[in-house]
Amino acid sequence: MLFKIKNLLNRVTTGNERSVKVKKNFIASLGIKGISIAVTFFLVPITLGYVSDELYGIWLILSSVLWMLHYFDVGFTLGLKNKLTEAIAANDFERGKQLVSTTYMMLMIIFIPLGIILELITPFIPWANWFNAPDQYNAEITSALQVMFACVCLQMIVNTLVSVLSAYQRTAIASLFPVIGNVVSLIVIVFLTKFTEPSLTKLAFAISTMPVVVLIIASIWLYISTYKEISPSFRCVRFNLVKEIFGLGAKFFIIQIQIIVVSQAANIFISNFSNPIEVANYNVALRYLNVAIMVFNILLTPIWPAFTDAYAKKDFDWMKNIYMKLKKILLLTIGVIILMVIVSPIVYKLWVGNKMNIPFAMTAAVSIYVITLSWNTFQTILINGFGTIKLQTYITLAGLIIYIPLALVLGKFLGAIGVVLSMATVYLLYAPVFSIQLNKLINNKATGIWIK
Repeated sequence: MLFKIKNLLNRVTTGNERSVKVKKNFIASLGIKGISIAVTFFLVPITLGYVSDELYGIWLILSSVLWMLHYFDVGFTLGLKNKLTEAIAANDFERGKQLVSTTYMMLMIIFIPLGIILELITPFIPWANWFNAPDQYNAEITSALQVMFACVCLQMIVNTLVSVLSAYQRTAIASLFPVIGNVVSLIVIVFLTKFTEPSLTKLAFAISTMPVVVLIIASIWLYISTYKEISPSFRCVRFNLVKEIFGLGAKFFIIQIQIIVVSQAANIFISNFSNPIEVANYNVALRYLNVAIMVFNILLTPIWPAFTDAYAKKDFDWMKNIYMKLKKILLLTIGVIILMVIVSPIVYKLWVGNKMNIPFAMTAAVSIYVITLSWNTFQTILINGFGTIKLQTYITLAGLIIYIPLALVLGKFLGAIGVVLSMATVYLLYAPVFSIQLNKLINNKATGIWIK
């Protein structure tokens, strides 16, 4: 037994320096993500015990609005990730400090005014009508959204730390902070269930505030210690770098808009074509099947900055080797998803009991969406590492145009399941194009639009 453990440790700590970093981040992130999945599973029944399934469906719709705002950093943090990785690879920490400082400044310029505007206009919008919810919940929805808007605007600024850690290929540390925030949120919600009446506002406070507090504390700690060399400073803000960061970041932003509409707007479409209960059914099925792709997604997280580093050093052999291994892992993941669909009725019974009744057809539809999404995520993460995303920008923009009418048509005839299948269809259309581009990039044969 000790020999096997020693052999495993040797395999993790030997080999290409870049590969060792990927393996260490993967193992650390696996444990962290395991805790995150456990917390997520506990959150569902505990939240359902605090509010009704109808209020839970409304909460999930509010969460969609929250996640939509998460992508409105105009791509700055993703542009920063690639540019900072290049600076670190060149040991140019002064440039790294300027990139980080400029990113923080631009995000403050964007999100502080945005937060003020959202707080002022929110009370004048009939949110209950928009979400197809009973009018009696409008005041509480408004109050909950004000809490969430304030938190997400602040988080958009402090979340820059995650891109900094990714650029240093410390993705495991970056993934730890959301888990700590979720654990604290879970503790707060348990307290709420024991001592308070059901409230969307209190639920919003518990889930939205804790991750922000954790990120603020972590940022202060890391910037005065480990990452002092690139810590943000007003004197290092360089507005002439905005175009450089934004040039790449703007393309990421267009891609992010597509992610918002295809994934997060699904909750709003489902609520309008069906009801908030169907929103809850869809989200529980999605959380369940997401467990299958947990390992794969954890492995992909450190691959992005690693590919950026490899491409900067023209290490194409390493990239080809990683690509082949990832394809095998993806096929294994798809097999696990199919098995999970088969046993889903038993798992739901044990997980949420009689609180919810999730149709098998919904789980099957979500599985198709998860598989197509995983296939595309696998390819786009590697392409993003090259920083050659012009084609991806065009393709995802076309997909955005296709998705909205497709979701409206399929939603009208098939209800919630139609909305889910429309998402899967869009990602299925993307896959062949991204496969061709990735193969050209890895084999150093990309030219024209394929390498821009």
